[in-house]
Amino acid sequence: MDSSDLGITPPPEAGLIRVARMARGLSPEAAALQTPIRLGGARWRHIERGYEPKRPPKKVRAPDTTLAHMAHVVGVSPDRLAEVGRETAAVVLREILRQHAEGDDQVREQPYADMSDRLERTAWEMPLDVEQRKLIVDMLRQARAQGQQERSA
Repeated sequence: MDSSDLGITPPPEAGLIRVARMARGLSPEAAALQTPIRLGGARWRHIERGYEPKRPPKKVRAPDTTLAHMAHVVGVSPDRLAEVGRETAAVVLREILRQHAEGDDQVREQPYADMSDRLERTAWEMPLDVEQRKLIVDMLRQARAQGQQERSA
């Protein structure tokens, strides 16, 4: 079902984010994994559609910080966000870009953890350095492998 069928028009920034994501060849899930904030693929889709599929459908508009991080992942400029009326999100995005250019933020790499696994995702999101998080994930994997070996014996 399309949002227009429901009488809900997605905000202009939703279309901008969707087209930019598609141009990068990313699924909503892959794009969401690249954000440093907690954002899932389903929520990304809700923001792009402009509604959450409930009964009745619930309008969705991304908070400025969330939108700025989404825009950063898909390569939307602060000026383009401002053009669609999201000036505050544009200010946040400019700061993200400034920090990234100056090396203030941690280098983001693809998560080492399986983000679909609750325990590995929790370990990966801990406020530790990357090497410590990798160690915890490795320990979880070893414990699981050992448990599987014991059960099969």
